[in-house]
Amino acid sequence: MDWADIDSVRAEWPRAELEPSRDLQQWQRAVAIYEARDDYSSMMQCATMLGNALAHSLYGTGILRGSDLPETAHKVLYCSLCPPPDGQTFADSAQRAARLALTVIRENGWRPPSMGGTEGYFEALIMDRGNRMLLSSAIGPADAPWSGDLRAFFEVPPQPMVGELPPHGQPAGEVVARIAETLRQAEDGDQGSTLYADAMARHAAGDPHGALELYGQAGRLGSVEAMAAAGDLASDLGRTEESDFWYETAASAGHTVSMFNTGAAAYRRQDLATAMQWFQRSAEAGNVEGYAALTQLSSEAGDERSEAYWARLGAEAGHTFCMGRHGLLLAREADGDVPTLRRARDVVEQAADRGDIQAATLAVDLNHQLSDAPRAQRFVTMVVQNGDAEANDRLRRFGYL
Repeated sequence: MDWADIDSVRAEWPRAELEPSRDLQQWQRAVAIYEARDDYSSMMQCATMLGNALAHSLYGTGILRGSDLPETAHKVLYCSLCPPPDGQTFADSAQRAARLALTVIRENGWRPPSMGGTEGYFEALIMDRGNRMLLSSAIGPADAPWSGDLRAFFEVPPQPMVGELPPHGQPAGEVVARIAETLRQAEDGDQGSTLYADAMARHAAGDPHGALELYGQAGRLGSVEAMAAAGDLASDLGRTEESDFWYETAASAGHTVSMFNTGAAAYRRQDLATAMQWFQRSAEAGNVEGYAALTQLSSEAGDERSEAYWARLGAEAGHTFCMGRHGLLLAREADGDVPTLRRARDVVEQAADRGDIQAATLAVDLNHQLSDAPRAQRFVTMVVQNGDAEANDRLRRFGYL
């Protein structure tokens, strides 16, 4: 089987077995499981459930929008590589999921730099030595899996689909299922939802100004999602004051992403107190990006105590930037204390494994402080393969290269 041929992967995920509404619901459940658990059984379950949603992208636009597409590809790949209980078996279902994720990555032009591409989002996960060997075997012939060639796989010209790569190391997914819920409500005759559905159709048809008018009408009838969509579209159209109005209206109605956007608008106006309030409300409502913003604002204000507090909460919530910052602040606080250095090392390694190259350079330094040069070498390799000039220069200056 030639796994570089998209039709071979489609045969593993046949269109006839995909059902948008069901797969979107399973995707929601799988994301919740992924965030809450990391045991092998749960990861294999997530690989399949997330994979069903991701597989729609093999046949066109798919059901995942914006940053949800690359984030889901990353999750599927991560789940498929979860170490098995026996430490050896690479299950058929895991290989199938890995091939799907790799294909979506390639078809969207997200080839890692080490494979001749320019996008770093998937670099650390794919180029980890153990992961690379497993992924190579997944795309290799059944009778000679060791001969799989990832570089050749990624050199196959993509057939572009859709998807916006999230900021490197800072995933910020959309809750796609709300669209399905809106459509369901529209079918039931809810006027605001009907207008919202009409606005989405108008937007898709290439009429953003008409769509904005309909989003506004739906928002005035109480559709919170329409308020947020109006804020997004007004921002895209350069209508900043209108965008800020809709974001704050949606935020006041409990929309967590709009809370963050309202904080960003306040920050743009240099109203830092209001920005902090909205970022905090967003974080406490479940948007981890709020913790990152609070961490950064505290840093800019020179308030290291507040910075440490928000970085720790963000790290505990799984935000990569916050993990790196929390580890850095722990390392500063350690003053040679070995248990604290170990805690810092463990946190920054998690951030590095999620693609934070600055955390990878810090992981090298901390492991050397802990006299664990072999452990440091994995992160030296990660930095070198990433190609970040500043990070590589730092390693040279400290004698690690």
